[in-house]
Amino acid sequence: MKTFRFKLFASNIVLLAIFLILLFPFISNSVQRIVVKSMSDRAGELIVNISKSLNEKELIQAVKDEAYFVFFHVALIDENKIVLYDSQSKRLLGTSLVKFFQIPVEVQRAFQDGVGFSEEFSPLLGQKLIYLAKSFEFQNKTYVLRLAFPYEYIQELKSSFKIGFLLFSSLALILFSIMAVMIFYHFMGPIRQILHAIKPYQEGRASYIPEIRIRAYFKDEFSDLAKTVNSLSERIKSQVDTLTRERNEKEAILESLAEGVLAVDEEMNISYANVHALGFLDLESTYIGTPFPKHIHPKCYDLLKKCHENMQCLNDEVQISQGGKWRHFNLVASPRQPLGGAILVLQDKSIHYKILEMRKEFIANASHELKTPITIIRGFAETLHDNPDLDKKTVSEITEKIVRNSYRMTKIIKNLLTLSDIENLPRFKVQSVNLGSLVARCATQLKGIYPDAEVVIDSEEPVMAEVDVDLFEVAITNLLDNGAKYSKSGRHLTVILKNEPNNVKIEVKDRGIGIPQGDLEHIFGRFYTVNKAESKKLGGSGLGLSIVDTIVEKHFGSIRCSSVVGEGSTFTIEIPHTISQRLPS
Repeated sequence: MKTFRFKLFASNIVLLAIFLILLFPFISNSVQRIVVKSMSDRAGELIVNISKSLNEKELIQAVKDEAYFVFFHVALIDENKIVLYDSQSKRLLGTSLVKFFQIPVEVQRAFQDGVGFSEEFSPLLGQKLIYLAKSFEFQNKTYVLRLAFPYEYIQELKSSFKIGFLLFSSLALILFSIMAVMIFYHFMGPIRQILHAIKPYQEGRASYIPEIRIRAYFKDEFSDLAKTVNSLSERIKSQVDTLTRERNEKEAILESLAEGVLAVDEEMNISYANVHALGFLDLESTYIGTPFPKHIHPKCYDLLKKCHENMQCLNDEVQISQGGKWRHFNLVASPRQPLGGAILVLQDKSIHYKILEMRKEFIANASHELKTPITIIRGFAETLHDNPDLDKKTVSEITEKIVRNSYRMTKIIKNLLTLSDIENLPRFKVQSVNLGSLVARCATQLKGIYPDAEVVIDSEEPVMAEVDVDLFEVAITNLLDNGAKYSKSGRHLTVILKNEPNNVKIEVKDRGIGIPQGDLEHIFGRFYTVNKAESKKLGGSGLGLSIVDTIVEKHFGSIRCSSVVGEGSTFTIEIPHTISQRLPS
């Protein structure tokens, strides 16, 4: 707006300057024409007055009488080019008649055309004069009346005209500028309103153009313009809302995917990445809009680059270290058409690799654990088969070992079946029970195996929880059995039950041999035993704690262990009060 006002004022100044430059010559010519016309008119009046004379003598006397009331210089010339009278050269001419040595131009033109005009310097008077000669008839003779006017007076008149016109023009310019500014503000009001409404959208501070309301007295093209802008604004707002909704829906879909999705443009700058992609690649959200970090993930970069250049889908696999652990990802790169660039989909296959590794480890451990008793049974059976004459005592010892290893193998198989049976927790088997009563039943079962075992239940109030009673009894029994089995003297166990705001806490404490710190993180693994020789001696298979961990996990809980070697161990279970809402139908 300021620029427009400046341009308006500057254009007025320029136009005025051009106008004055062109007008000054016109003023000079106009003043000169006015003077010539005035002299011509005055000469005509003088001729009318002197033509009333009766003879030439009276004619000359009449010119003399009028000379004092007319121009600066008056002369009368007859048709013989003789100066009959000259008001300024009278003292030189006297009463004698003088004939021109060289007839002035204006006099010649007057005799020929009736009127003559010229500007000449007069040596006699010492200044420049403007001469006008006009012919007339008197008593059948032609005479010329020659008038003169000082040129300096005309210059003064021209200067006065120019100064006056300049002042008038300046005043007109000021008045015109004031009127232009007023008109400008009057007509620019709607434009300012429109610009004020559009500016936030232009600067990105608003997502749409608000409605523009022009004042009531503007019922013209500006009002129509505002209506048009409002209509376009509504359409833009509708389209923006539609695009925003579609974008949010697409982003919501992409964010809800378990896969990581990342897009790069043709310059390999990251244009989009969902939360999973940033997490998988260990990147911050600030990376969006920046080049893909080739130095961090060169394999992903090369796959995206090759996909963009060849415009074809590509697949690969990659291992990424996170927190000291390796995660496995399948990579699928697809070209972005027609925008250019590529889209990378990262599928986390770590759980599949983990399952495969666990499966291999499970098969190896199960084979190893089952192989030992089978080998022993087979060896003793072959001994009995090959030596039918063995004494009764030896046969009894051999058969006792066969039975013990058969029991061990049966227990291993039973535990494996238990693990496979608790992969899913049926809703119909879950019920709210008093955990104090459940633990008491487990303690009674333990007394049947270890008569000297002592179980203390510490519970100040009924502790209720939703559990699968059969499975949870297995978990508590396994913990009690471990505590009693690995206590060298005095099988004393304590079970503490607590109600907490969101969870139920169960602590099982023993006074056994304890577990070394280096083994605590592995004790819930399948077939893991701290002391293999001691476990085999006591009949342990390495599956008891794994079964407990799986049961607790299926109850949406957690288990942890703290232990001091030689003093005992404490297993802490935390499960929610209710789990039925979380289970599948």
